[in-house]
Amino acid sequence: MEGKEENLVKKVCQEYGITQTELAKKLDVPRGTIGRWVSEENMPRGMKIALNLMLENKELKDKLVVLKLFKDVLNKI
Repeated sequence: MEGKEENLVKKVCQEYGITQTELAKKLDVPRGTIGRWVSEENMPRGMKIALNLMLENKELKDKLVVLKLFKDVLNKI
């Protein structure tokens, strides 16, 4: 049996280094709504998609930084 997957809200906050209150402001939803998503994991499908896109965007930006550093190193060779 697989372990329980990390809560999506907590994962986004951790990856971006923001609080749940800051995430609520970014998503333009009340702070209490974010709290319910964390405790009940009852999130609208559209918000799940948005949070997953935020995670994907962060991952791609991080990869882009690494690629730019790699390019700089290659240019120096």
